Amino acid sequence: MERVSRIWFAPQQKAELWERWKSGQCISSIARTLGRRNKSGVYRILALIRYRSKADSSLRAS
Repeated sequence: MERVSRIWFAPQQKAELWERWKSGQCISSIARTLGRRNKSGVYRILALIRYRSKADSSLRAS
């Protein structure tokens, strides 16, 4: 079986993705704008960003 290589997001793309998400765009729309074939990569990055921001805010509150 052939292995599918992963296409990573550049830091600028991650920043644009987060800004678009905060402004209310849906994941499918963001994926299309960034030229992605599917939304799973966008969802994965959003999950990581949200997790990190939650962790950072809980550390600041302590």
